[in-house]
Amino acid sequence: MMTAPAGAEPEIFPTEAPAPGWLGPEPIGARITWTGCAGIILEYDGTKICFDPFVSNPGFVDTFFRSAKTDRALVERKFGGVSAAFVGHTHWDHAMDVAVVAATNPGAVVYGSKTTTEICRRQGVSDQQVHTVTDGEVVTIGPFTVEAVASQHGIVPLAGKIDVIDLSGKGMPRAPFRWPRGQVFSYRVAFGGVTFYLHTSAGFEDAPFARQQPVDALVACLAARQGTPNYFGRLGDQLQPKVLIPCHHDNFLKPVDEPPHPVPRLEWPQFLDDVAALTDKFGTRLVQLVRGVDSAF
Repeated sequence: MMTAPAGAEPEIFPTEAPAPGWLGPEPIGARITWTGCAGIILEYDGTKICFDPFVSNPGFVDTFFRSAKTDRALVERKFGGVSAAFVGHTHWDHAMDVAVVAATNPGAVVYGSKTTTEICRRQGVSDQQVHTVTDGEVVTIGPFTVEAVASQHGIVPLAGKIDVIDLSGKGMPRAPFRWPRGQVFSYRVAFGGVTFYLHTSAGFEDAPFARQQPVDALVACLAARQGTPNYFGRLGDQLQPKVLIPCHHDNFLKPVDEPPHPVPRLEWPQFLDDVAALTDKFGTRLVQLVRGVDSAF
């Protein structure tokens, strides 16, 4: 676990990976990588799966005024060898690169909402490489068991008023910003005797979330959490995580090969207060991953 000097707050973006033993004293031989934004790669027992694989990060002008353009070479480098890609929802900062992930990994399947699988089809991904999930559905990929959990998006000021919900027409949205949200999912992942919960959008669907049991590690979205009352309190009370890993806290309008910058309205001190409350109540430890660097556990 990254530790700060006495009296100092943890840096938003550390430069060293967490030391071995951050999840448990006995390593299981797995690896995790935060690729930026909500992107996560898990690797265990020779199988690699990813969640919200997005690294192209178009800048402001390209995001709002030009057609989506994936950095294919970058996607191949970051997500080569994956057996499956799970998408939380279809906004561009979660799903814009997933069709190229499928194209460069012909044996991989994309799992997500009907909006996610349809936008993949419109980009040439075959029916054999897409699967529309439903709440509570469980799929197995090698050693991984993954449950889809219906969820909700965080409330984004202003942008939420013009957010596109459904995919319309027959072609592709005219710019990344117009990519539709579709249904939102979180994912519960079990492997090697541990359980992760990937909550990559800062809202809740009450009934699906209420059926969740405690987990070893919670990967939680920080962006747009302010509109969800008691966000970390609810996550902690239901999941009682041993470890909390933040994600979606870097500015995804800036290239991933540059040092990360905080997402607007990050409110890092408030986040640290929320972590301290979880530590007091459940013994939860904050573990910060270095963007683009895999960490063993």
